[in-house]
Amino acid sequence: MKDLTAAEIHNLMTSYMTNTMASVVTADVLKKAEDPGVREMLELGLQIANKEVEGAEYFLTSDNRPLPEPFTKRDIQLPNTKYFSDNFVVLLKYKLGQDALNVYALSLSSSINPEVCTFYKKLMNETADLVEKCIGLIINSGMHQPLIHIPRDTGLDKVEDQDFLWNSIGGNRPLSAPEVLQITSNYYSTEVLREIFRSFSKTKNKELKNHFERGKKLCAKQLEAMQGKLEKDELPQLPTWESEVDTEGEAPFSERLMLFKTSMMAGAAGGRFGTSASATLRKDIGTTFLKLMAETLLFAEDTGNILIKYRMLDEPPLVRKRQ
Repeated sequence: MKDLTAAEIHNLMTSYMTNTMASVVTADVLKKAEDPGVREMLELGLQIANKEVEGAEYFLTSDNRPLPEPFTKRDIQLPNTKYFSDNFVVLLKYKLGQDALNVYALSLSSSINPEVCTFYKKLMNETADLVEKCIGLIINSGMHQPLIHIPRDTGLDKVEDQDFLWNSIGGNRPLSAPEVLQITSNYYSTEVLREIFRSFSKTKNKELKNHFERGKKLCAKQLEAMQGKLEKDELPQLPTWESEVDTEGEAPFSERLMLFKTSMMAGAAGGRFGTSASATLRKDIGTTFLKLMAETLLFAEDTGNILIKYRMLDEPPLVRKRQ
């Protein structure tokens, strides 16, 4: 194998960190899962996480690179408590699987070592199977409802003027299929993140508690903004999942794991909002997504600052040593 490139080093270190976390969390929720289908899905998820950790460790050590500090069983604070319902575990794995597919695609396209390319290609295929299993479980449980249907047109029309993009005298035009996709997909991802923050906010650390409470309120405001776009077209009220998360006891994970997961998920959310802004034609919706992106990335930056303050953030390799 040739020396790893900067992109490969970054991708593999990220793989190692995120999947030592995924491994211990998945093993914990698997131990408590009751539904056979959910257990089967989690077993596949655990296999993928372990393979990714082993592969990343092999490539990094072969290149004489130090490994980041891993997450371990010590980061699970409630080993005997079922803090996430089976339904919520499926929703969480589905959203994390979607994010992982995007990361693998970038990791594959930015790698030049054939062994590393093969590694990420296999992870993509296996994670696609995981996402497919999650979709089946979501449909079987009815969590995919309500569905939003688009009427069939008799023919294909061309856009005639710029009112299609901007406000017209009578107000905005109805939502298009791509815009419904972007709003609903971001809504569900934001609702999953809000419930994560609800569980994290039970930490005894006052600074972290306030930070997670801020994240919860931010998500609630974003959900309201996205639901408002649907309501103007008299589309269904989308669900929330407060009852699927136990927030009566203590926080389920260590402070480091909660902050790292928050940084990872908030960063992914900011990226999704940015992509959605460029994928919508109605400018009011694009502007809304840009606003959501800015406030989410600010929250992610503040999370990084807390990680630095508590000396929990590993320094990535630099192109030259600092003076």
